[in-house]
Amino acid sequence: MRIDEDTQAAIHLLWDEMAELPASAPEVSLNKLFTAISALIDSRHGLWLSSLRLADDADNDPLLGWRARSAFFHGELPADQQAYTGAVKRLDKGIPDESTYNHVRRAGEFRATLLVDHVSETFYSGDHYIHHYLGRGITDRLFVVMPVNEDVESYFMFDRLRDQPDFTPQDLEIASYALRSLGWLNRQIHLSYGQLMADAPLTPTERGVLKHMLAGSAEKNIAEAMGQSPHTTHQYVKTLFRKFNVRSRAELTALWLGHS
Repeated sequence: MRIDEDTQAAIHLLWDEMAELPASAPEVSLNKLFTAISALIDSRHGLWLSSLRLADDADNDPLLGWRARSAFFHGELPADQQAYTGAVKRLDKGIPDESTYNHVRRAGEFRATLLVDHVSETFYSGDHYIHHYLGRGITDRLFVVMPVNEDVESYFMFDRLRDQPDFTPQDLEIASYALRSLGWLNRQIHLSYGQLMADAPLTPTERGVLKHMLAGSAEKNIAEAMGQSPHTTHQYVKTLFRKFNVRSRAELTALWLGHS
């Protein structure tokens, strides 16, 4: 599917303009990005969402350790913050909707999809679509998901409202093309939100220790839960501090929960 020359030119200009924006102002970058892409695909509402893998527990967690954290709304609707808070609470309890469930199983790859191609027909008659989407006047969504590394992803979501038709494959192609070359910006946004990434990938054991640390467990209790000696657990804690370039548990927690 070919993008016309005028649209390509607008996207290339956007890339140049994004490079001129200050790295310290993620909301400015996100607002400009959403404004430009939304104009190209006729979307009046959108959402950027950071997703962080806080654990590696595939056997017991339907979300495979992934959790939603920082969010930015474009064209914010009155019920957006309440809807987001409720969704995060459900996800933190490991209760995903079908769309999120499907997304986390493709984590680690760049992906762009229309909602209709991403969920089953029953999704549209379920509580999540009725309350989370229709309850805010949202009828359709397209997703572009960009990994930063194996532990961090950005979800760029663009919506159509009640008085608009559904997105087309051409709309998806435009949004995907506009975002795919902005990997540098994707990482910069996460850094600006205080969600720094580890200097090296975490091992499954390190993820387990991190999960307990973020829950507030003392090292002695982590050692018992992980079947380790206190000395071994302490070494893992020191390794995590080093990988994330922090000096304390408070700094590590602030990093991973997106508090700057």
